[in-house]
Amino acid sequence: MKNNQFTYSISWRSRNNRYGNNLSSKIGNDFEYSGSKNFNDHPDLTRIDIKNSITDPFENVYVKTYNLNNPINLVALCDVSSSMFVTKKNDSLIKNLSKIVASSAVNQGDWFSMICYNDSIKKNFILEPGNNFQYINQWIDKVTFELSKNSSNGIKDINKYLPAEKSLIFWISDFHYTPKKIDEILNKLSAHHIIPIFISSDSEIKRMPNYGFRKFIDSEQNLEHEIFLRPSVKQKILTDYKNMKNIIFNIFSKKQLKQIEINEDINLENIQKYFLGNYI
Repeated sequence: MKNNQFTYSISWRSRNNRYGNNLSSKIGNDFEYSGSKNFNDHPDLTRIDIKNSITDPFENVYVKTYNLNNPINLVALCDVSSSMFVTKKNDSLIKNLSKIVASSAVNQGDWFSMICYNDSIKKNFILEPGNNFQYINQWIDKVTFELSKNSSNGIKDINKYLPAEKSLIFWISDFHYTPKKIDEILNKLSAHHIIPIFISSDSEIKRMPNYGFRKFIDSEQNLEHEIFLRPSVKQKILTDYKNMKNIIFNIFSKKQLKQIEINEDINLENIQKYFLGNYI
């Protein structure tokens, strides 16, 4: 694994045959011997299969054929609603995670796209599929997220913007949704392979003072309330948060999905372990 990328294998990647050096209608980066075909059907002297040709009792001439893995789309689906920016560093966290996914995709001959959503999905929040990493990097650096109060309602229209073919979607979010809404969103995304990237708030809650007034903003419902913190209240907030997190993870499990949890810093080793332990 390089410093800014991970490796992955995809069991559902589609394939097409390439015969000798004939150009394929699709691109890819993996060639795998798959058998032989009659030379009359695929005349290519550079790929003569000598063994099958000289042993064929009917004296047919054969050429070797190969499987060529077709590229797939890796999509960074980014929640940029207000709740994601209660912690200011999440702006750079979203961008750095997206760059890691993009670098990994391009390195393995696949395509990368990025879709961000809050109240809606705007044109300036959509990066079309491509494999020019320099352009992708520049686009991610330039995209500006709106830090005013925004919901995540735009995801209801997500299928209008996703690739038609099955894709590997990295859903980056703090998952401040009701369990019912998470289930509904996953149903919308069921045609694709989803990897939830859970942006955890554990450390943020633990850093809160043991005593003092603290304002809490529910950006999804546009509500604000103030409470007086004390150790028992702080512990209840942390316990409630962990309980809700377990509920969310159980939803993923029922959909046969496993999440990657990010708590402040991106640990590439943990991301790579996910792919080593899960053949997708």
